Amino acid sequence: MKKLAYLLAAFITIFCLAACNHQQDESTNQEKPTSHVQEGTTNPEKPATPVKEGTTDPETPAAPEKEGAKDSDQPTTPAPETKVYQNNVFKEVIVTEKEDKIMVTGKAQVFEGVFQYALHDGEKVVLENNYQTDGAPAWGKFEITFEKGLVSSNNVKLELFVYSAKDGSKVNTLEIPIPKQK
Repeated sequence: MKKLAYLLAAFITIFCLAACNHQQDESTNQEKPTSHVQEGTTNPEKPATPVKEGTTDPETPAAPEKEGAKDSDQPTTPAPETKVYQNNVFKEVIVTEKEDKIMVTGKAQVFEGVFQYALHDGEKVVLENNYQTDGAPAWGKFEITFEKGLVSSNNVKLELFVYSAKDGSKVNTLEIPIPKQK
């Protein structure tokens, strides 16, 4: 009877391992998020790397200009380059202006879809709140809007972060400089 129980336990173990291995093989075929740490991050493990507009990978070169392009095809004034910020839990984060507001948009992959943000002017916290989006493993879109009047110097930065469930400290912090608006 013991031999039959051992045989049955071995069969179940082998079946479970095979199922787990098959499930792991399927998950490795899915797209993995980039783990490049971008400009504005405080993660000391990976250096900050600026990303060109339209790409999320710093190793991807900008598209070469077409040879023989007509002058009329080229804009007369160069468009300002949009900076993209990201780290392990925030990606495709950009800052734009609209009328009297500053908008910060991007995607976050955070536990229960909640992260915090704080707008700092030097050492002073001007604005602090949290944001609710789609929970991990999904990349939830977010849009944070605040008045241009809150940006009074060139020393302003927006900090996106998550509080650690382990000890309550700030983790996965992404710092984004906010230039003073003219």
